[in-house]
Amino acid sequence: MSQQNPQDWEQRLKDLEAEINQESEPSPVRPFNPNEDPNSPLARLKQWYNNLGTPAKVGVAIVGVIAALSLLNSILRLVTSLIVMGILGAILFALYKALFENKSS
Repeated sequence: MSQQNPQDWEQRLKDLEAEINQESEPSPVRPFNPNEDPNSPLARLKQWYNNLGTPAKVGVAIVGVIAALSLLNSILRLVTSLIVMGILGAILFALYKALFENKSS
């Protein structure tokens, strides 16, 4: 290995100390804000909606409410169907146990 000049070592040591001191200073942390990304779908949707005229905004809002209520209606129908099927299954199982268990005894 080649030996370096002591002045080079001292300079390198000073550079490293300065780098360590710079890294140890606390850097300000920005809070996460999902709206900062202009390419996110939500940000693009907001920008599109804000660029609409007032009558168009009202129309889009009405269509959005209708779509949301339709989705909610579908979900509630699905849950109701699952509950009814569960109750019907329990009744059929109880009938099976009552009819076929008594005959085998």
